[in-house]
Amino acid sequence: MPVSRSHRSFPRGIRSFLLATRPLSLAMRLTCFISLATIAAFVAFAWIMLHSVEHHFAEQDVSDLKQISATLANTLKKANEPQAEKVEKLRTALAGYRNIAVLLKTEDNRLLYRSADGPDLDAIGSSPAFAANLASREVFTWSDTQSTQSAHGDSAKHPAYRVIASTVQTRVAGKVTRYSLMIALSIDFHLHYIEELKHNLIMIAAGISLLIVFIVLFAVYKGHTPLRNVSKKIKNITSENLDVRLDPHKVPIELEQLVISFNNMIERIEDVFTRQANFSADIAHEIRTPITNLITQTEIVLRQPRTIKELEDVLYSNLEEFSHMAKMVSDMLFLAQADNQQLIPERSLIDLETEVRKVFEFFEAWADEREVRLNITGRAQPIEGDPLMLRRAISNLLSNAVRYTPPGNTIIVQLTERDQWVEIQVENPGAMIAEQHLPRLFDRFYRADPSRQKKGEGSGIGLAIVKSIVTAHQGKISVSSDAVSTKFSLSLPKRAS
Repeated sequence: MPVSRSHRSFPRGIRSFLLATRPLSLAMRLTCFISLATIAAFVAFAWIMLHSVEHHFAEQDVSDLKQISATLANTLKKANEPQAEKVEKLRTALAGYRNIAVLLKTEDNRLLYRSADGPDLDAIGSSPAFAANLASREVFTWSDTQSTQSAHGDSAKHPAYRVIASTVQTRVAGKVTRYSLMIALSIDFHLHYIEELKHNLIMIAAGISLLIVFIVLFAVYKGHTPLRNVSKKIKNITSENLDVRLDPHKVPIELEQLVISFNNMIERIEDVFTRQANFSADIAHEIRTPITNLITQTEIVLRQPRTIKELEDVLYSNLEEFSHMAKMVSDMLFLAQADNQQLIPERSLIDLETEVRKVFEFFEAWADEREVRLNITGRAQPIEGDPLMLRRAISNLLSNAVRYTPPGNTIIVQLTERDQWVEIQVENPGAMIAEQHLPRLFDRFYRADPSRQKKGEGSGIGLAIVKSIVTAHQGKISVSSDAVSTKFSLSLPKRAS
């Protein structure tokens, strides 16, 4: 495996690891993606639930604090009651509440009442939050910063409170008096519940996450069953059963296009195998025929004495067979070069009209013998190409045209220009070639009508040579046929790239 330039800078061990690393499997990718998405959704749900519980407890605490503050304020607002009586009523009112701490002071900062348990409300009252609370009358959360040490030397958790502060104005002995009232509600119970809930959710989330991974892994495994079935069927296809096709309607829609593409590929491979098999059979037949003729003629001559004239006739006949075989071998070598991309045209400027007329001169005698006329129409600018190759391609097309044109008709070679292409069209009247034969006319040894295969009518690879020459010139070739005529079209680029 070649090493990419970006990997060459790594040490040998790391480079080997990078080259050996394979992409993650589809099952692993799907499992990770679906599991992470599901776990993320569960975590989001848990966070929303915790946030909702915390918000609910906060609202409940604020409501309780405001209600207690209003109750105590109403007790303190009663006019013309002695302070001692107000404090006693305050103490009586607080007896019905749990986890409540109260600090009551006069306007001149004289202490009237302080709960035995609870936070240091004097410290809270001296904090900036206290002044802000007096202005906004909002509840704020306070955590005791004086932590206690446990027996092991660890710092215990700080108790937390929600605190509300207010100023109450009343009359005592006819004199306007203002009280500073601060109430603290312990929220340790709520925080403990939330901590337990978080712990439970984490444990449940871990268990559910593992369960989700296994469920998704199993679901992905089952979901890939059609893919494994398709793979198993593909493994069973060999060169002996290339006619097997997968049914795209029996697989999930995601695999339908894959199956269609695979069927198309197998069809092309089967076609190549069939052509290769036919090619081998055809070339064996083409070579066997002249060899059989040579053997038969030689055996007949050797059976009895022959005159020199008779021996010369046999030698001339054998020479004709040898020439036919030599031409066939030469054509096969030419096509082999084309298959291996060794057919490289020699580029020079060519006048196509001149080349076509040279080919006309070569076929003129044969055309006159068959009472067929040759005509060229149109003009085209010179192109770059190999004159000998293009002359051979035109000759092969004219050879077929003269062979299958009825007497008294005209073969027309038309030159045209279209965009960046120069087109040579060879059209001859004659019987229509069936549509199913047209795509295979350029196959080696293929004949639309096997009955036309007669001695001296070519080896059956002339059109294949034409196609290889046009392809070597980066051109295109096509054929069309109707009840009137058959037309071969060669498109060649004006300037080779």
